[in-house]
Amino acid sequence: MPQIVTDIITTDRAVANSDKRLSICLRPNGFSFSVFTNGRLLLTVGDIQTASQLPPDQLVQLVLATEGIDGDTLDYRQMRLIIPTMQSVWIPAHLYDPSLDRQYLNTVCQPDPEQGIFRTFSPSLNAHLVFTAPNSTVLAFKIAMPGIDVMCQHSILVDTMMHSATSSHPSILLHVRPQAADIQAFYNGRLLLSNSFPAQNHDEALYHALSVMKHLHLETPDMELSICGLVDRDFYTQLQHFFPTVLLHTGTPFTFLNPDFQTLHTYLHTLILS
Repeated sequence: MPQIVTDIITTDRAVANSDKRLSICLRPNGFSFSVFTNGRLLLTVGDIQTASQLPPDQLVQLVLATEGIDGDTLDYRQMRLIIPTMQSVWIPAHLYDPSLDRQYLNTVCQPDPEQGIFRTFSPSLNAHLVFTAPNSTVLAFKIAMPGIDVMCQHSILVDTMMHSATSSHPSILLHVRPQAADIQAFYNGRLLLSNSFPAQNHDEALYHALSVMKHLHLETPDMELSICGLVDRDFYTQLQHFFPTVLLHTGTPFTFLNPDFQTLHTYLHTLILS
């Protein structure tokens, strides 16, 4: 099975799987992953790229065979499978009915019939996020890794921002990934918008962020734009010309023992490090 391991950093500290959390984030050509202890001590982070997109069964086997993932003893405290999606909708808990998941999605998009419909709950919002993900991929992981939680990027991004977006000024989070931009907008600690937009390049991601700012009337001198994902120095500089404050969003704080983790650009890996 052809593969390119771009980077795996780990520590030799012995911790039982039952005291660890495994996060796996899928990409079109591979995946990234992290392993944390209960106390937010980072043990392992990895980034695996494949020459082409793998079928679900081969992708699962590659995950289980990757150094740093104890595939033979999957008794982790929690396992998270993060599948970025273009189709999702938030429903407040007091209004949510699990039998209406498809109808909820129909209000914002037309779900692909080959996609399954899944849900996750956000305590910080007290709301359910209904989203689509490939049925075959989810099934392959659930068979090989029983108990794994299926999540989408919006639940993780919103939860990390809700803990920091408590001030009175408006803020936008822009997460850039291959061919898409995920955007959340906040004001007074409230979520105003959570959506994904097609974006083939940084210019298109910038366009969508500016459109959200203008349409939600967030153009104020104290407005903050937080960015993460596939961000480079040139794009960061470009954003500074359009937004009063631009910050790198690094997700939830953590500690580490291996000094090699100091080289980790955390804003590139917000989904697996939060």
